[in-house]
Amino acid sequence: MKRNISDLLDTYLEEDVELEAETVLSPTRIKELTMNKLDQKNHTEKKTGKRFPVRVFIAAAAVAAMSVTALAADIGGVGSTLQSYFAKDGDSLSAGQIQVIDQLGATFSGGVTSQGATLTPLAAVADENVYYLRLRVEAPQGTVLPDLDEETGYYQLFGGETKNSLDLDLSAYDGAYSPGYSVDYTWMPDQDPADNMKEVVLRYQVLPEDGEESGALKFNDGVSKVLTIRGLWVQAPDKEYTQVFGGTFTFDIGKNFESQSVALDCAGLSYHDETFDITSAPDTMTLSPLSLSCEYKCTLQENQWVGWGVGPIKIVLKDGTAFFDDTEGYSFTGNQISDIPIADLPRSQEPSSVHRMMIPFDEPLDLTQVDYVEYGGEKIPVNVE
Repeated sequence: MKRNISDLLDTYLEEDVELEAETVLSPTRIKELTMNKLDQKNHTEKKTGKRFPVRVFIAAAAVAAMSVTALAADIGGVGSTLQSYFAKDGDSLSAGQIQVIDQLGATFSGGVTSQGATLTPLAAVADENVYYLRLRVEAPQGTVLPDLDEETGYYQLFGGETKNSLDLDLSAYDGAYSPGYSVDYTWMPDQDPADNMKEVVLRYQVLPEDGEESGALKFNDGVSKVLTIRGLWVQAPDKEYTQVFGGTFTFDIGKNFESQSVALDCAGLSYHDETFDITSAPDTMTLSPLSLSCEYKCTLQENQWVGWGVGPIKIVLKDGTAFFDDTEGYSFTGNQISDIPIADLPRSQEPSSVHRMMIPFDEPLDLTQVDYVEYGGEKIPVNVE
């Protein structure tokens, strides 16, 4: 599973693009799009949501009042519900991976109906750093939700104005620290693109802060996290938003999820990059079924141009296969945006500037099958009962 640091930047949106006001998308127009696309191959299209800057987060002040109608979700366990999202290229997850999701995850008992539409959270799985929520979207009767493509646009759970934003209320976290996070969306393949239903997986990620003070946001800590969605829109390639339906759909997705994280013994380890003459040294490394996070120091001092990662990391399973292998992508965590050579940036003799990073996995990791984590050529044993 190869990942580069550029993958972490995919969820940023250009903030300077002017957004158009929404117009009404009639059922007739949607049906026309549907009939044009019925003979085309279904596909999963992953698009980007709003990503808040690391040091700035605007939370919803309160949960809007609304009328709700319970709708029982006829689904299986968490693992079976989320398997089609995590499984790639037609493969299936292992029994151990499904069991991990079942242990960490949670299902929901009902949905919210507003103005004739219903949004139903089906299942979620989370660790300290990442949260996955599978959501069923049902438009009002008579409204068709066709498959879209690059020419017709893609579905969004927010519109082009602030009043139509998708909000995650983290006001339960007291203090001056404002937790930063990113969110992206994967619309799942639709078996019947001529009906009024679609399913989407929302992925939330913590944005680690650099510096001595660390934020307290954890997705599995049981603290209230109220999600408010205000409808469904189609975003055209030219960024114009067309509303499909509106409403107020509010869920508390901060249910207490079980933790299976393992702290790795990285005492005395370091990695020296010969090309740029920069040394990184991890203070902590934590492995979970959904992510690897670490806190580390490096000799490159804080600056406005370049960030520096912890170094190459590989996760090796007991059968000898590499679950995760990145030998260079997580060394360099920024792009040089000036004419200043990296060699001229300020350094320290010993690793001192404090940094944090988090690597989300493409699929769940069965910790019982991990043999070791390799860092800088050294093997860190992983022992899980």
